[in-house]
Amino acid sequence: MSGFERKRRYVLVFLATTLCSTVVLKVGAIQYLELIFAADLIVLAALTARRGLEIRLYRPFLEIAKSYGIFLIAAFVLCLFALRQDFPGAANSGIFKKPVVVTVARMAELFLDVFYMLYLASLFREDERLCRFGAKTYCWAGIAGCLYSFATLPLNVLYGAQLGTYVDLHRFRGFNNEGGGFGMHLLTVGALMIVIYQRKWISRRQFLWGLAIVSIGFLGSRSKSGLFALALVGILNLLWLYRGWKRWTLVASLCAGLIAVSSVFSFQAAIDAYIRGSEQYQKMSNLRAEDANFVMGRISGAVLAPRMIKAHPLIGIGWGNYPLVRDNPEYRRGTAFSLGSVDAPNLGIFDYLVDLGFPLWLYLIWIELKPMVMLMSRRADHWLVNLAFMLPLSNWAGVHLNLIHPWIVVAFALGLGFQVQGRKMLSEASTV
Repeated sequence: MSGFERKRRYVLVFLATTLCSTVVLKVGAIQYLELIFAADLIVLAALTARRGLEIRLYRPFLEIAKSYGIFLIAAFVLCLFALRQDFPGAANSGIFKKPVVVTVARMAELFLDVFYMLYLASLFREDERLCRFGAKTYCWAGIAGCLYSFATLPLNVLYGAQLGTYVDLHRFRGFNNEGGGFGMHLLTVGALMIVIYQRKWISRRQFLWGLAIVSIGFLGSRSKSGLFALALVGILNLLWLYRGWKRWTLVASLCAGLIAVSSVFSFQAAIDAYIRGSEQYQKMSNLRAEDANFVMGRISGAVLAPRMIKAHPLIGIGWGNYPLVRDNPEYRRGTAFSLGSVDAPNLGIFDYLVDLGFPLWLYLIWIELKPMVMLMSRRADHWLVNLAFMLPLSNWAGVHLNLIHPWIVVAFALGLGFQVQGRKMLSEASTV
């Protein structure tokens, strides 16, 4: 390997593991990291051509790539069928938010996510030193986000600054993320810290201090999606690892602890507000038509999304089309129209059911779970399985499919899980 190629890999891993901790670094609607991936793909293609256009792909990783390829083709076909709808929001949207174009843009983002998940997994599998560097960098970036929130909290309280916290509730949000997404990101950081501690890549002192900081940051984010994800992964792990009375005792204790945390942070009150808002949406959306809390987001999504699913259960409304069709009278039925063209139902696992319809939605769930199933079939360490579970779990909890940090942790899970096989895996490579 040339010196340039080695440096390129380290720079790529450093940028991927640090910039995925924030979503505010963008050119328009495109994240810096997506631009970096696109530029690196061109460099990688040039380097590959120079070597004679021969690429060795590990069959298990190639199977994942094929599955996502099928998904992308199907999503494009469905978006063409979706053109039969009216698109009231298209008139006021930018070029990348038009029908079909928005789907193609999402497809390009997902292609980069999948490609670099599998490419980084291949690098991590072959180079343990690079994997160790990337995993530690990812964890330190997450810890830095927590420390940034801690440091800026006094500025928020005294001067109303909105840096690493929200101005009203003082929730932590790291490097200016949304609080719920920051909580989900910290959940992946905590899971990866456990993995690298088991491999003795960090000391016990670093692990305990780091996990304490991440835990405080997680609680401070007041992330309802993060708490849901923690509850789900915790219960599944306890059911997997324990048997008999001990299993149910630990599950009950975990549930009691999570209920206590949710009570302290008034999560139930926030959920009740969404429920009451949805029940009164028809009335309140007209009385408060200029209030985005009522005519956009979860409250409106809880009303409009089921209507869209009922109207298009098999083919959906088209990937990315929700803000474009949301104001269609077929779905609105007398409720107030929205304030702008950028919106999402924010219903977690059901968001993509609206866009894709039931068949493709179920297929997406399966291919998101595929790395986890592959690792379980190879009897990988259960913490690596947990890392692979972070992608579907994040998506189900409301993290956008095209946000990059869950894909990075799956790359670590696959790289480390298949690294155990050593050079035996070379026989499973295919030449393209």
